[in-house]
Amino acid sequence: MSARSISATILLITGLGLSGCESLPAPFAQPTPKPPRSEPVIAESTPTTPVPLSEQALPAATDLNWNPSLEAPLDQLESRLTQQQENGSSQLEINETLSSIAYLYDAELYLLFKDTLDYLPPKAQRHEVDVQNRWLDQRQQVMTQAFLIDQDGEIARYTAGQAFIAETRKRIEELQNLRKLIVID
Repeated sequence: MSARSISATILLITGLGLSGCESLPAPFAQPTPKPPRSEPVIAESTPTTPVPLSEQALPAATDLNWNPSLEAPLDQLESRLTQQQENGSSQLEINETLSSIAYLYDAELYLLFKDTLDYLPPKAQRHEVDVQNRWLDQRQQVMTQAFLIDQDGEIARYTAGQAFIAETRKRIEELQNLRKLIVID
């Protein structure tokens, strides 16, 4: 078994262990108050001409010959979800699978974001963290709105989970496009 398979298996087991849409941030929960920001917030991200980093400036992790992927477990879970929907599985089972998918996409986004920060100078890192925090708030709002569409708790959780995944996939794509601007492969 390769290191890639082992990593994917560990992530899958972890994701399945955390499954259950009720584990996703509850749209109806009271939000935790955020401390006031000490620095002014930049309104939007403005791309600049990328400057290639010198060998010494690259993060040490670039020397690793290790690229785990969440693609295989995501594909397996998405296939399972389709089967569950076609076979008339209970909404609870469907929600558990959807929750696992959501966790894996969120983990993919987190890893991509953390890796992207490694390539940015400190000022740009702070800016991107602010952008990401605003996006996380926006994703929570979208999920809450989706949850409130349906009166049935289990279907509402499913709808919120779908919204969570859709927003996360969009943000992954945005970060991948940002990476193309700052990292020369």
